[in-house]
Amino acid sequence: MNSSLINLLSICHIEYLIIDENFKILEKSLGLNHFADIPDEVKQGEDIRIVFPELEGLEDVFNAIRQGEQDYFELKGIMRSQDIVSPLYIDIRITNNIQEDHFSNSLIILVEDATERMVLEQSLFQGANEANLLLRNLKASKQYIDQIVTSIADALLVTTLSGNIKKVNIAAQVLLEYDEVELVGQSITKVIREVNNSPLITGDIESINILHNPYINPLVKEVETICYTKSGKTIPIAFSSSIVKTEIEHFQGYVYILRDMTERKQAELAKQEFLAMISHEVRTPISSVIGMASLLLDSELTDEQKNFIEIIYTSGDSLLKIINDFLDFSKIQSGNLELEEEPFALRNCINEALYLLAPEAKEKGLKLTFLDTPKLPTTIVGDVTRLRQVLINLLSNAIKFTETGSIEVSVVIYKNSDINHSYIANTDEIQFSVKDTGIGIPCDRVERLFKAFSQVNSSITRQYGGTGLGLAICKQLCELMGGRIWVESELGAGSTFYFTIAASVISEELEVRSQELFLSSPPKSAPMSFSPSPDSHELRILLTEDNLVNQKIALKQLKSLGYSADVAGNGKEALQLLEKIPYDLILMDCQMPVLDGLETTKEIHRWQESSFASGRRPVVIAMTANAMKEDKQMCLDAGMDDYLSKPVMKENLAATLEHWASVIFKVKEIDAVEQTVYTTNVGSVDLLIDWERLHQLSENNPEFELELLQLFVEDIQPRLEIIKISIATDNFEQLAREIHQIKGASANVGATIMYLATEKLEQLAYNQKCRGTTNIISELEEFVKHIQEFLISTSSS
Repeated sequence: MNSSLINLLSICHIEYLIIDENFKILEKSLGLNHFADIPDEVKQGEDIRIVFPELEGLEDVFNAIRQGEQDYFELKGIMRSQDIVSPLYIDIRITNNIQEDHFSNSLIILVEDATERMVLEQSLFQGANEANLLLRNLKASKQYIDQIVTSIADALLVTTLSGNIKKVNIAAQVLLEYDEVELVGQSITKVIREVNNSPLITGDIESINILHNPYINPLVKEVETICYTKSGKTIPIAFSSSIVKTEIEHFQGYVYILRDMTERKQAELAKQEFLAMISHEVRTPISSVIGMASLLLDSELTDEQKNFIEIIYTSGDSLLKIINDFLDFSKIQSGNLELEEEPFALRNCINEALYLLAPEAKEKGLKLTFLDTPKLPTTIVGDVTRLRQVLINLLSNAIKFTETGSIEVSVVIYKNSDINHSYIANTDEIQFSVKDTGIGIPCDRVERLFKAFSQVNSSITRQYGGTGLGLAICKQLCELMGGRIWVESELGAGSTFYFTIAASVISEELEVRSQELFLSSPPKSAPMSFSPSPDSHELRILLTEDNLVNQKIALKQLKSLGYSADVAGNGKEALQLLEKIPYDLILMDCQMPVLDGLETTKEIHRWQESSFASGRRPVVIAMTANAMKEDKQMCLDAGMDDYLSKPVMKENLAATLEHWASVIFKVKEIDAVEQTVYTTNVGSVDLLIDWERLHQLSENNPEFELELLQLFVEDIQPRLEIIKISIATDNFEQLAREIHQIKGASANVGATIMYLATEKLEQLAYNQKCRGTTNIISELEEFVKHIQEFLISTSSS
């Protein structure tokens, strides 16, 4: 081979050898040994098939090339080394040997290092295989996720960060009555408007704070609302949502799970209806039993008869407590128990609980003590009824399980800044303790105390009675009030029950004292006798009740309180009597034949004021065995002014009648001096405020009275603005709701004239009439202005 060709092959890193027609090596390049199967055999005269065994069997190919039947032949990617670290691959090309411008019988074999290409090809092939495998896995994963999403019984929607729907499952399409194509691209608010109130809809994914693991998506607590279907139906749902965070913006967004609550709501409604039925059907005969027993106790009886009646009365009262426990527990479990937020005197609440149970403690010879402290606040904001309920339950248990010794109540207040754990903002932690010297509780049984239907052991029920719900209710009430409950006890040495609430403190002014509650004398706040107003005989009362036993009990109670009343057997009879007699107050049963109490009250509101001889409608007070929260709200929504739950205790009836009698008589006094309800030139705040009522409410605390009036003004002003908007938009439902709030607040603080003005406005709202509302609102604003001026002058003096 000429030198030029050899140089060219060398530059291209190609080795060569030349063979004759007998396959013998005639010539070879210097680097060829590196590519030979047997390097030592690469020498002239050796058979090429020994050096490159891959050429064995290619004799026909060689002859075809020599004869010009074939230009060349290639063998590619021949492996020479299987070393993973240093592999070796070669390409072999066979062609005629060109010499001096003509072909000879010799052949030239070109050998080229193909390692780099083969390694690259193998890498690409492996990568392609891995990519195919990954693609198959991704497809399988997608199918897997799609099948999971499809099989989810709840509706699922996926949206972008901006809230546009990207995907919905079949359950969502069925629930919302839309095809997927109709929802994709639409805003989530098309079907769930409440979603705007979700904390995840922020538009800023980085604002979501993940405390520990950034890959864990925050889940918003389930929210109950309604969704809107294609046909316009509204369906009650509970939805939860979670944010999806990835490195690729296209795959970021939100996931919403919608659960159809129709069946659950129907079940809850059925449960509430059942409880309401139980409440009414059971409480009605119990009311009769307790009422009749109470009346008999006021009559002349032998000692034996009195003992029998007391047993009947006590048994009926115990049965009523059991029913109340079940109703309370059911309301708490269903989330239907709402706490009130009203200012009340803390000491009065504690003393009332102690006084109520004082006779039981005295009967067992137990000493009942309240340890007061200078740090105890005078007035707090909260639900006095539920706090008293917890105290009474704990005190009742203490008395029940203590045979000798004492029961001690104490209270400690912790300022918000003094406690490490988080409570409701702007509140203090108030800790109560009830300590007894009773039988104690084994340490291995303490955890059972606060569980529903559970007592320390089965003998407790047989020996002491009870439902096992009392402490479970206390636990849930304490938690609802922002606190907790626990116990420290030693078997045979007594127990101390602790519980806390979170409450806002209005005033901490208190004279230092520590008093013992003498069992023979009640606290000042507890009425011992009922003294109706000297004008009570002038109060025209109509009792509307279909049950003859309840009629007799109510009439007897009214008579013992110094009142008299006429009787109507149903709502229709009551309306007929109202056309003839201008009653001041109606005691209204709710469930009656012909026309029930709710419809009767609505009918009274629909009547024109001129229908009443007195120039105004009577005060309507519900007296019903329905004790559920929604029953009370139904009564108020129907236009009733107050609510008494059966069995109506004599003291509750007396307090209610005394309050409304003072309101009614105040109106009559104003009428007597020709003070119209709608005068805008009231010059003295004394005509606006029933100071006697306010003094009684505040226990003659002038500072608290001023604070209460200030809160009253601050609450009413924004409500008046809402009322104006409601009138402008003909939103009579909202109008009636806001008026009712102002009306109740006015009655509570003794703002009698304002109460009467709101009563007129409320009647217009029920009749859905706007005419005349503007003047009344102006007058209300004038009333508020006079009270503000009074408060300013008082504070500056």
